[in-house]
Amino acid sequence: MRRKFDSACDDCVVFSAIQNLGDAMILVDGAGRIIHLNHRAEEMLGTKSRQAEGTPIEGRLEHPGLTSFWAAARQEVDPTSAEMPFQDGRTIRATVSRCVGAGGAPLGRALILRDITREKRIQIELSTEVARRLVRMAGDGEPVSDLPALTRREREILGLVAGGLSNAAIAGRLHISTNTVASHLKHLYAKLKVASRSQAAAYALMHGVRPPEGCL
Repeated sequence: MRRKFDSACDDCVVFSAIQNLGDAMILVDGAGRIIHLNHRAEEMLGTKSRQAEGTPIEGRLEHPGLTSFWAAARQEVDPTSAEMPFQDGRTIRATVSRCVGAGGAPLGRALILRDITREKRIQIELSTEVARRLVRMAGDGEPVSDLPALTRREREILGLVAGGLSNAAIAGRLHISTNTVASHLKHLYAKLKVASRSQAAAYALMHGVRPPEGCL
């Protein structure tokens, strides 16, 4: 297995590009068997590469969201990514990409895991600070008539976005899943013609949508 792995991955564009990065990397052959874990992946999954090699990857992905993501993403042609919370408080960005040789021959798949907990925390802190400033600037103005037609839930979520809450915090407050929150936000962004959370918060406050009491 080791000799086969070394021979194949010497020719793998993905492996050459990321083998020295700090991301966790799991290489999987066409049959769904693990052929290599780097040291970061060993730490994240709590297993050694020599113990995992030759075993189905599904048996090593204990996180149910990660298992489902892998099952769906491995069928895609283009690289696919998703963010998911772990029980220990970390947020992980998972990416599945094809492993191809320099000549374009398929070698399998790479599952790359990046811990973006700190990155997400900074985003939340910045979003909250932006929301506070926007609330102070907006004052108590009345809503204007050109606010797009929103559902009750969309307007509720928009107010929480204006209050600087993260998707996870909104989900907890409304007792819905983070996927449902993300779906509502996708529709909201399209209706408001904005491209980011801060833009949505600014739009909301400019049109009289205020965060709930105690949100900020």
